[in-house]
Amino acid sequence: MDSQLTALLRRLPDWMRRDIAATDPARRERAEEALHAMLIALLQGTAGSVLGQDG
Repeated sequence: MDSQLTALLRRLPDWMRRDIAATDPARRERAEEALHAMLIALLQGTAGSVLGQDG
């Protein structure tokens, strides 16, 4: 799981990285929701599709 989380974090899109650090609450919330969805997919074992990988 740790290596999968590391892989997920390495593949975060640039827009998400910028928006998570944004001072604009709407941009930050959008990025947080997208990251949340990616983390849920990882926990449910469907991260391959989120990360653009097979399986």
